[in-house]
Amino acid sequence: MGRWRWLAGGIVTVALFTACGGFPAIGDPVGEPLLPDLVPEPPVDLRIKPDGDRFDIRFSSTLVNVGEGDFVLRANRDSEEWQVEQEIWYSEGGNELRATDAEMVWGGDGHHHWHIKRVANYRLVALDEDGEPIEEDLGFDTKVGFCFYDSSHEMSFGAEEAVYELESCGDEDDLEIRMGMSIGWADVYGFGLPGQSIDITDLPDGSYRLWAEADIAEWFVEETRDNNVTWIDFEIVSRDDLRFAQLTDVGPSADD
Repeated sequence: MGRWRWLAGGIVTVALFTACGGFPAIGDPVGEPLLPDLVPEPPVDLRIKPDGDRFDIRFSSTLVNVGEGDFVLRANRDSEEWQVEQEIWYSEGGNELRATDAEMVWGGDGHHHWHIKRVANYRLVALDEDGEPIEEDLGFDTKVGFCFYDSSHEMSFGAEEAVYELESCGDEDDLEIRMGMSIGWADVYGFGLPGQSIDITDLPDGSYRLWAEADIAEWFVEETRDNNVTWIDFEIVSRDDLRFAQLTDVGPSADD
């Protein structure tokens, strides 16, 4: 089977010949690599949720692929230890696998599938009187990682239908997994899912910034890393026994 991609240089055919394991075979690369480009969107759906004596700030997170190639990972294991490789296709045919230091982790918290550990990181800092971030981390999100698949078609380019499905993130006893995110598509995690939160119980009212960064460990090959960071600014306000988050500013997005 095959898939057609529209690129600046014309139409490129990517042949997905199936290997014995059910995944596309690896062939000699010809031309230029079609690299992905992971961009975090500013967090949305910001809200503060009480949990007994604790307050968590919750948010939805999104990673978008705005590159010229799909973001595809293969992982396999002989026993407990996974080896993760990035699958890269080329403009005139063929592909290659590049070894990474990425780590796999089982969700087991409502995300019952395999994830790439800490691909996107969310951290909270305070803002000073001039609205500038004070680089002392006050909290991190509790999310274990991302399982990549085509969750939402965010951009005006790319395949109309999803190519990579949630099922590609695998079952707990799988020994081989291939997950990915198509050009122009995003992986979205809603605020109600486990891990989309930071404990703010001990933080006073005031101004804060929530940073979002993709591939902070630089495990993967991308077109650029210049767009791997974004943010939102907000105020924490308390009234009676409740706390609220009021959005004040938003950082760059995948459309910028």
